[in-house]
Amino acid sequence: MIMTSHGDFCYGILSSYQMIAGENPDLLAISLTEAGIQEFSSQFEKQLAALESEELLILTDIKGGTPYNEAYKYYLSNEEHVRVVAGMNLPMVIEVGMNLSNSSLGKLYEMAIEAGQQGIEGAANEEDQENDLDF
Repeated sequence: MIMTSHGDFCYGILSSYQMIAGENPDLLAISLTEAGIQEFSSQFEKQLAALESEELLILTDIKGGTPYNEAYKYYLSNEEHVRVVAGMNLPMVIEVGMNLSNSSLGKLYEMAIEAGQQGIEGAANEEDQENDLDF
C-alpha cells in the first residue's frame, strides 16, 4: 500500500499507524513537497516501477490534487491490479494495514472506504450512555 499526500501528512499517518499497530514493511509513504510536482512524479514513478507486478492500493489525501491525479493516472493504465482511494484517514490506514496480508485487493479497497467513512464522527453529549472517559 502506498500513502501519498501534500506535505508530511502521509508520513505522520504512517508514524501514527506504527505507534498503534507496529511496523509494516508493506506500507509506503511518498509526499509532494516544496521540491515540486516533477520531483514528486519522479519519486512516485520509481516506487510504482519497483512494485509493478504487485497488487497495489494507493491512498491519497484529497481527490483532484497532484498525489491523487498521479495515482489515478497509474490506475487507468493498470486497472487489473491497482485501486485508488482519496480521503485518507487514520482509521482507514489502520484497518487496511492490519489486513494487507489476508485480504484481496478488492476487499481492501472496500475496507478502506468503509473504515474511512466510519472513522468520521462528531462528538455529542450522549446522556444515555456511560461515559468511559476520565477527565
